[in-house]
Amino acid sequence: MTTCTEFTSTVLDSRTAPMTVQRLAVKPGDVFHSMGVRFLVLNARFSDNPPYGTRQMLTVAALSHTDTLGVLVPWTMGLSVDVARRQDVTVEAPEPDARRWWVAATLDKLGRLDGANGYRESADCERCADKPLDPAQRKYVPCRAAQAHAWSQVGYWEDSRHRLAAPRAHYVLPVLADTWEDARAQAHDLCERLRTIGHL
Repeated sequence: MTTCTEFTSTVLDSRTAPMTVQRLAVKPGDVFHSMGVRFLVLNARFSDNPPYGTRQMLTVAALSHTDTLGVLVPWTMGLSVDVARRQDVTVEAPEPDARRWWVAATLDKLGRLDGANGYRESADCERCADKPLDPAQRKYVPCRAAQAHAWSQVGYWEDSRHRLAAPRAHYVLPVLADTWEDARAQAHDLCERLRTIGHL
C-alpha cells in the first residue's frame, strides 16, 4: 500500500485559476471553495427528498488536513436546487489536456477501489462519432466529452437496480497519465489515501 510520504497524484495539476460559476455548474473534478476551505469534488448528482425537494449532492474530499473541518472521510454536502440556482461559488476546474484521463471508479463497502473505467481526452472515441447506418461499421473521432463519459458511467452504476449500487461509493477522478495503467494506479493510490487518512 502507498504510504502518505510516497503519495503522488496529478489530480490537482493543470487547473484554471479560481473562477466564479453557478453552484449548479459544479462538476466532478472541480476544486470547490466552500466554508473558507477547498474540496475536490468526487461526484455530483441530484436527489429527490420530499421534505427538501430536489437537492444537488456533492461528494467532496478535503485537499489538506486543515481543509477537513474535522471530517476525515469524503462526505456529501447537499443544497436545494432552488438555492443552488441562485448561488455563485468559486471553483478551479481541470484544463483540457491530451494526457488527462477521467477515471470512473467504484469502491467496495470498505472504501477500496474495486473497479474503474477510463476515458481519455482526445483519444479515439466511438461515443463521440456519428453513428453509421450499418451497425457493423464503427467510426471514431477524438473524444470531446471524456468527463461526461466518466460521469455518465458513475450515474449508471448508481442506479438502484445495478449490482454496483449503494452501499458502494463512486468517484470521477481527473488524472494526467500517458497510459491507462498509470491512470488507474493513480486512482488506486488516491482512493487508498482518502480511505486511510481522509484527505488528499
